[in-house]
Amino acid sequence: MNTKRNLQVFTLILIFIMPATIQFFQVSAGEIYPKQIHFSWQNDTSTTMTVSWKTDEITSSIVQYGLDSTYGLEETGSSGYHHVVELTGLTPNTAYHLRVGNGKSWGTDLDIKTGNIGDHATFFGIGDSRHNRADRVFSARQMSEISADFAIFTGDFVDSGLVATQWDNWFYDFRTFLNEIPFMSVQGNHEKNHSNYYNNFAFPGKEEYYSFNYGPIHFVGLHSCVPDYGGTFDEQINWLHTDLQAHNDYAWKIVFMHRPAYASSQRYNEGDYDDIKALLVPIFEQYNITMVINGHDHFYERLINNNITYVIAGSVGAPLYAFLPIYRINQSVIGESTYHFTLMDVYPNQLDFRAYRMDYSLLDEFTFNKEDKPDLRVEVVQNKYSEYYNETQQISVRVTNIGEQNISVITEATIENDTSVLHTLDIPALNVRESYEFQYTWSVSEPGTYSLTINIDINDIIDEIVEGNNEILLSFIALEFPKKTSYTSNLIMIVSFALMLMIPTVIRKKKKE
Repeated sequence: MNTKRNLQVFTLILIFIMPATIQFFQVSAGEIYPKQIHFSWQNDTSTTMTVSWKTDEITSSIVQYGLDSTYGLEETGSSGYHHVVELTGLTPNTAYHLRVGNGKSWGTDLDIKTGNIGDHATFFGIGDSRHNRADRVFSARQMSEISADFAIFTGDFVDSGLVATQWDNWFYDFRTFLNEIPFMSVQGNHEKNHSNYYNNFAFPGKEEYYSFNYGPIHFVGLHSCVPDYGGTFDEQINWLHTDLQAHNDYAWKIVFMHRPAYASSQRYNEGDYDDIKALLVPIFEQYNITMVINGHDHFYERLINNNITYVIAGSVGAPLYAFLPIYRINQSVIGESTYHFTLMDVYPNQLDFRAYRMDYSLLDEFTFNKEDKPDLRVEVVQNKYSEYYNETQQISVRVTNIGEQNISVITEATIENDTSVLHTLDIPALNVRESYEFQYTWSVSEPGTYSLTINIDINDIIDEIVEGNNEILLSFIALEFPKKTSYTSNLIMIVSFALMLMIPTVIRKKKKE
């Protein structure tokens, strides 16, 4: 009798609260949601954009895009689990809104910017994320707070490229970064040249190795781990000669690959990179390559050999290696065992390189200039902010003379919003590589989206190498304080879930009686 009464009570309660429970747990039937959305280029970086994503079921591939969130344009690709759609005929240096889906289910609205034609590029150089998920999540989030045009990645995404779930986890961990800028990569030894890599990414030509142009730079991505799979460099070498001959007139030429030619590591001292030095370095020197960016050794290092700069940007999550004096080689300039990223600003007559630890502290910097002039650069490492309104945010601003001549005059700087000048200050005379730092405190009284612009040398007193690095835009999202969650609604959900778990037990009791 008691059991029957209990069942009746349970049934009445469920009638009233089951709708809330269903709403909380239900996934709509027939919905196929896109995931792992990311961007790359297969062709011209200023007028095309390739959008890739994955679904759990085979379905069609559609991208809707336009200059605002009403879209207006649509492009389709082949059906499958892995989806690749190339958008063409885009306007250079323009932000587009887009969403991906199958016509019934759609991802969120994203915006992505096409490339510049020839004047400027800002990009990340990173590698080696591997399996420390907490570290790679933190790395991705820190980098996503910085504005850049795109990223190059030197390989070793995961521990084993053969395991699909490791790729799923990697895309999830890097989602805040991948949803904002195009991502161009090469393989490391841990990708194992597996189809998972090729299914997940879309790059130019052969994809295993390729080149692309952005602004004043010609990029070459090489697969430096082919010997791991019984292959040789012969095919890449033939292609590399042809490619570099065709692009020899570019102001800057940058190679990125996984295994380095030079490194202060045990591997180097044991001869693991002798094939790179013997086969690839002579080609780099023949065609005056500006810089080679690598990973594989999990630390930061900058080296110089025969006027070529070699950078090891070896960890945005992979376990760090100690940077030991016993292995230090003559080509080494600086090294440190720390999680880091590199950021480059490149103009036709200047390449400005900085490496940062993940707390945004400066690790290393250098500048190549093609003109004998002074040059002021304004720098705020993090230029995207999300804070609750009425909370203060202190911004650290650094102004550096990265030119080739001392500056002997005081210049003026301003901090402005969309309507007015908020602050003015004087920048002192700076010698070459000398810096001046100041702080600015910001807060607003209402939630919303805000921006600040910092301008230096506003009166154009100095004839500089580059005028475009005198301004920086900061974007702020002032968040509304989270509303208190209803105690009653939380209680309903908890009770509903508990009752759902209890019903089978009650039924089993009744059967026994």
